[in-house]
This record gives sequence, structure tokens and C-alpha cells, in this order.
Amino acid sequence: MAEQRINIKGPLTMATTGQIYRDIEKQWTESDLLIEFSDITNVDSSAVALLVTLFKKARTASHKLRFGTIPPSILQFSEIYEMAQAIRSRS
Repeated sequence: MAEQRINIKGPLTMATTGQIYRDIEKQWTESDLLIEFSDITNVDSSAVALLVTLFKKARTASHKLRFGTIPPSILQFSEIYEMAQAIRSRS
């Protein structure tokens, strides 16, 4: 099964995270997924909530989830929520 790639662009904030998740859900086919963050312009703590939700969705569907370039700002928030190791292990 081929890995699908989704590139997230623009802000990943409380104002946009819900729509970004819905967009990912619509695009995510029955395959493993690589999410690329290199085009993110700014983030807040909702970025970590999005990643946790995607982890759960991938696990439920028995798919692999990987991350491309992760901006330092997402890693900083992930440290606060003790998610850094889980996020780094998927990049």
C-alpha cells in the first residue's frame, strides 16, 4: 500500500485546526499517511491536539502515520504536553 502525502499550509491555530482536520479526513484514503508541515506559518497549542487526534485515527484504522518537516514551534508545544517523543518518533 502506498503512502499518501498531505501538505498543511498556512496557520495551524485554534481558528484553523478544525477545518484542517476535516480537510485531512476528506483527503485521507485507506493508506498510510505522511503529513508535511514545512509550509506552516504559525502555530498554537491546538497543533498538538490535532496531532493527538491524528495518532488516534491512524491507530484505530491500523495505518502508519509519519510527519515530514516539523517546525520547532510545534515541538516546543509538544514538550509542554509531553508529546515530543511521540511526535519525533514519527518524523
